[in-house]
Amino acid sequence: MYSVKQIAEITGSECFGKSNYAVNYFLTDSRSLLSPVDTLFIALRTERNDGHRYIEPLMKSGVKAFLVQAGVVDLSAYSDSDTSFIVASNPLQALQVLASYHRSRFSIPVIGITGSNGKTVVKEWLYQLLKDRFTICRSPKSYNSQIGVPLSVLNLNETHTLGIFEAGISQPGEMELLASIIRPTMGVLTSIGSAHDEGFNSREEKVAEKIKLFSESKELVLAGIEKDKVPSTLPGRALFVSEFDDADLKISFENSTLHLKSASHHYHFPIPFSDTASVYNVATCVGVLLQSGYTEAEITKLLYQLQPVALRLEIKNGINNSLIINDYYNSDLDSMRIALSYLQQQNRKPKKIVIISDIEQSGIQPASLYRQLAELLTQHRIDLLVGIGKEISAHKPLFKAGSLFYRDTIDFIHQFNSMSHYLADAGILLKGARSFGFENISRLLQLKSHDTIFEINLDKLTSNVNYYRSLLNPGVKLMCMVKAMGYGSGSTEIAKTLHHIGVNYLAVAYADEGVELRRSQIDLPIMVMSPEEGAFEDIINHRLEPELYHFKVLHGFAQKLDALGISDPYPVHIKIDTGMHRLGFEEQELDTLIEALKKLPQLKVQSVFSHLAGSDNAELDDFTQEQLRIFEKAFTQIEKALGYTVIKHICNSAGITRFKQAHYNMVRLGIGLYGIGANAAEQQKLENVGVLKTRISQVKTVHKGQTVGYNRNGKVDRDTRIATIPIGYADGFNRLLGNGKHGVYVNDRFCKTIGNICMDMCMIDISEVNCAEGDEVIIYETTEQIHALAAALNTISYEVLTGVSGRVKRVYVKE
Repeated sequence: MYSVKQIAEITGSECFGKSNYAVNYFLTDSRSLLSPVDTLFIALRTERNDGHRYIEPLMKSGVKAFLVQAGVVDLSAYSDSDTSFIVASNPLQALQVLASYHRSRFSIPVIGITGSNGKTVVKEWLYQLLKDRFTICRSPKSYNSQIGVPLSVLNLNETHTLGIFEAGISQPGEMELLASIIRPTMGVLTSIGSAHDEGFNSREEKVAEKIKLFSESKELVLAGIEKDKVPSTLPGRALFVSEFDDADLKISFENSTLHLKSASHHYHFPIPFSDTASVYNVATCVGVLLQSGYTEAEITKLLYQLQPVALRLEIKNGINNSLIINDYYNSDLDSMRIALSYLQQQNRKPKKIVIISDIEQSGIQPASLYRQLAELLTQHRIDLLVGIGKEISAHKPLFKAGSLFYRDTIDFIHQFNSMSHYLADAGILLKGARSFGFENISRLLQLKSHDTIFEINLDKLTSNVNYYRSLLNPGVKLMCMVKAMGYGSGSTEIAKTLHHIGVNYLAVAYADEGVELRRSQIDLPIMVMSPEEGAFEDIINHRLEPELYHFKVLHGFAQKLDALGISDPYPVHIKIDTGMHRLGFEEQELDTLIEALKKLPQLKVQSVFSHLAGSDNAELDDFTQEQLRIFEKAFTQIEKALGYTVIKHICNSAGITRFKQAHYNMVRLGIGLYGIGANAAEQQKLENVGVLKTRISQVKTVHKGQTVGYNRNGKVDRDTRIATIPIGYADGFNRLLGNGKHGVYVNDRFCKTIGNICMDMCMIDISEVNCAEGDEVIIYETTEQIHALAAALNTISYEVLTGVSGRVKRVYVKE
């Protein structure tokens, strides 16, 4: 697309090293590397991360071109290499300037979408509605930030006849930059909600800032907002779509029909959705079509084909020890690149398989489309392609020998038993156009379970890690705790994500947890915090590193090394008891400990550490300072006696934020990783990672005077509508929560329990909620809800998270 030299000239930057590299891919996330030879890595410094730390690993992976910040990289160290550097005062601004220049090369119509809610859904639905008439370039997923927008626009090429890009902002001054990149000829404002209100002085200020996106737009569609809430002068012909009386198209909905009433016409559109958000989003899309000259008959026909939008991929355990990545209904090359990058990360499975249908309405000639798909699969070293559909089957020669092809989904299911052995021990990506019904394949592949699931958001986990990482000085290592099934979230997938985002150490409670991680191809250093004598051999065989806290454990582990004939120094971690009085060598034992270590050359002290007893409690700060004094005395004496430097760590999650002087050269991140902060200020920086949810099994009415549940404890004094949900104390929903002591959330309404909690189910009062069998029920999805549940149990959030039973299926999602 551009040479390194051209990019430097366009962005007003300096170029060092080779300048003739051709750049076709722009990368800001090192985890998503696709084609090293023609990729430019943009090293961005954010509040929580610094891309410059990934330059060396990317060089080893074959990347030759980097856009870096002036003064950060010592370029002289690379003078003899074939690496090229573009040096800018601000790499993000350089990326934005390049994208703005790139956009200026195209005179095609572009739709720019902004708002608080529904941007991505409206974008995807407009793509569905317009793809038969245009070849469309659109934002991948929800790429709408200061980084996402330029990356999206840089995907424009000469084959496109329409662009659809979304833009999101969180504070004043951001939209003008995005407007200069997108330059929409038509502007769309989706509904305005409370998202990012804290960044603006008023809702009016936020609206005015968002509308700056439309400064060059000739047509506007403004949804869900009154006319007097927007600036009096708008750049183009505006169409207001809302339920308000001043709307140009007034929305109403009944009997599965969207009604839009204007001053001169009343439109009636049957639509396949009934929830309020979808009705608004469809109405917004209809406004765009009307502004674009589509007739009512044409719109009606198009809406009939409209399908729900899948905004994230799901990761589930599958049959035959497989891992299923569901990203069906996002079937195009852009989303394929994103999904393949994630499949690439799941290297704990020895095989990688892609099951994909025909790619419909791509706007690309089939021969070119499937040739590009074949190249993507080759770049990602896919072991097996399973193609479903007549079109992909017709292009069989383009794909790797041994690929399997089926006429349609029914054909695949009928022949499944004869080919299922291919899927054992594999990571399997599902990508299918909606008409192929890939949900049936997903059900066939995934392990069976009941409706109760624990959904873990891996993007939020990464965000929390980056928050704590931003608090550390350069060189301070990060150890993450994945004991107790990753605080209930599932240790293997959590560890896999942590490994991929570059943490330095993992810690587990027992050796078998570490063995499981090793068997899942996790090769990070792993500390075992409770090493039992019977597990010493497993620890050694799987390269785990034990915590040694007592002389018996110290000598016992050294003897096991001798018995196995291991003479090379083995890494161990020395625990010092500084006042917690749980495990560890005490202050008065230091001299004896040091003498013992001197006589055991088969042990290499990897770290000296301790544990703060009250790091989250300001009233205990004097005690914490005394702990730090004892700890510093201990590691100073040990280092001096041994003659080498060790890793030193004492800060837990709360300690990371409250005692920065005690970070030393490593910290341990535990509960904060999962979104639980030490105080209100910290909590605002974190995102809850896990959502526990289920579905209503049955609804019935219990009449006044009747009872519900065991021992007839659920007495009702009026006719009561109840729902039975499949979660009980065997799933981690404690019996103490029964009989109205707590409840769950149905359609955003809190519904109290009624009667005793059973082993596998419980009953809730839904008298005040409009719901039906099969509707979703949230046990908790926010930190506040977790704290409320913990308070009802008179316990702490740790117990709530770790109490989710192993039989509850973990589903991992990624936006």
